Amino acid sequence: MYRHCPSCTRDLGANEALERFPVGRRLAYDTERGRLWVLCHGCRGWNLAPIEERWEALEDAERLFETAEQGISTENISMARIREGTELIRIGRAEAPEVASWRYAQRISKRWKRARWASGMGTATWFLWASGGMSLLGGAPLFLLAAGGLGVGAHGALQRRRRVVQVDGPHRQLRGRELGRLLLVPDESDESGSDGWGLELRSTLHEPIRVPPEFRNRALRLAFLDINRDVGRPQELDAALQRVSDSGGPARIPLLAAQSLDEGKSWSHHMGWPFDYRHSLRRADPVLRLALEIAANEDSERVALEGELHRLELEWRDAEQLAAIEDSLLVPGWVRRRLREWRSSDGDGEGAPER
Repeated sequence: MYRHCPSCTRDLGANEALERFPVGRRLAYDTERGRLWVLCHGCRGWNLAPIEERWEALEDAERLFETAEQGISTENISMARIREGTELIRIGRAEAPEVASWRYAQRISKRWKRARWASGMGTATWFLWASGGMSLLGGAPLFLLAAGGLGVGAHGALQRRRRVVQVDGPHRQLRGRELGRLLLVPDESDESGSDGWGLELRSTLHEPIRVPPEFRNRALRLAFLDINRDVGRPQELDAALQRVSDSGGPARIPLLAAQSLDEGKSWSHHMGWPFDYRHSLRRADPVLRLALEIAANEDSERVALEGELHRLELEWRDAEQLAAIEDSLLVPGWVRRRLREWRSSDGDGEGAPER
């Protein structure tokens, strides 16, 4: 099996999941028609595997797909990610586990790597400047610091504890420094959509302000862009994804996290205790924060994945037409006729042609 895409010559990658077919990080297969493709991440080409290398790999792919913990499916195509990181795309309806945010975890990993690179460059530049290297560059500035604000609109009303307060003006903006102080608290009120947890801001000068339920996930997404900028190590991401899976679904993560923080069990360290709120998201364990960020992005990732599956289905239809032609040139006509007869016969083997 070739290891580079014939169309764009990019490396197709390797996997450790399929021992008998270690090529590719993204594989598509169709057990009914006996097809196996390696998908190129560069040009999105579907590269058909040689017919003599497919059969055992198809069995392995189906077995791995059935044991996958994260995935999503539509009527005609399903996608799953196995723990090793390989993506499997199954042609045909399958009961894939409905957890879509594993794709968002890949973005977190890239963000963490960029942060590490930037931190390393900043440290190296500082040492260069401190050792007099700045003079070699003619006094050019070596640092560029940028600060941005994050906001979340809350159209209509913001709720304080146990009562609703109308907000003057068309919206109320929460700035970046406020989002970083969000508290995740249990909510035992009967308000519609509370789900047993809430987000609020507390101040020594004002009463606590509660973020409305319809804006909670958006507030979490924006807050974690700042709070989680320095976390995302592979072991932390694996633990966070496992926590999402073990919790019974992303929707339960905020409730369980609020209860854990309320009991004082999920602080990453006790620096600042007891002078900070125990419900503070910034103080929470990194794995818990990552699990919350993944859960908060579940809905948006599901929409994105459904769009990706639709695109894959369109690409598969073109690839299948080419695969049917290629395989027909390799298989003698009498073999194809026998295969059609077997498929049309009963499943118990009766009516199958004799050898």
